[in-house]
Amino acid sequence: MKEEPRIIYSLDAFPLINNRWQMGNKLKETIYMTALSILYSHLWYKDIELYADETAYKFLYMLPCRVTKVSNEKNKDLWMKSKIHAIEKQTKPFVHLDTDVFIKRKIDFNFDTIILERKECGYEIHYKKQIDFFNQYTKHLPYWHSNLGHSYSCGILGFNDLTLRNNFVNAYYDMEAIFIAHREEYTPLKQQGFEPCIVIEQYNLASILDYNNIKPSLLLKGRNINEQSIYANEMGYSHLFGTRKYKKDITEEIEYRLFKIFPYWYAQIKIELEKHQIIQKDEVHPRIMVA
Repeated sequence: MKEEPRIIYSLDAFPLINNRWQMGNKLKETIYMTALSILYSHLWYKDIELYADETAYKFLYMLPCRVTKVSNEKNKDLWMKSKIHAIEKQTKPFVHLDTDVFIKRKIDFNFDTIILERKECGYEIHYKKQIDFFNQYTKHLPYWHSNLGHSYSCGILGFNDLTLRNNFVNAYYDMEAIFIAHREEYTPLKQQGFEPCIVIEQYNLASILDYNNIKPSLLLKGRNINEQSIYANEMGYSHLFGTRKYKKDITEEIEYRLFKIFPYWYAQIKIELEKHQIIQKDEVHPRIMVA
């Protein structure tokens, strides 16, 4: 039986504070969300580490796992760079969970080389136009595929093969350099709502796997979001990807669950949010007020 991989998280507060989603400051909501995700995982897994920047660390340092303060670049476009920093620090097999992933029943992460959350939907909508842009600058990269036709979600990303992890990290930096060099030319796509990270991270990884003839293990089966959601519900797992997680009813539900299931940790985090004036002392969740 393989050793259980360690679970890691990463959180960079800079994009949250600086209107990444054109939805204002989402620090408070993300702090509660991250805490709930980690505390759910803490029910099932022993070795958990959160890599948090200085801002996020102020509110989450007390969680019952290893919390490591790290320094991240202040970059709103490359919002997943903190994940790259976290995974390149690992010296043994690991699974990285995004902070909007909630594991409510234990999942046995049993995989050979690499595990990813699922095959992405919407290739033509979200990826194709961006890939065509990057194709102009990637001809020197042997692993880059000009039109693979699919990508993977990295909401869950785990490596047993650390050499493959190194290849991915190096490829990330290749693509990051291309993006930075051509950021101005990318601006029209940015104005249309495209996010370069899904290509620099997710499609780039899909290209590497294709180049090396590696078939990843996928947590979720299914050809579309509906089918994948059925599998997720069956295993007691959810991922609130995209801006949906910041809808008022969802953020209120996350805070309420944190209060109801993990009241001690909720109280500790709330004290820190008040101390640093992220929330007012008299600010009370409507359902918690009558609980």
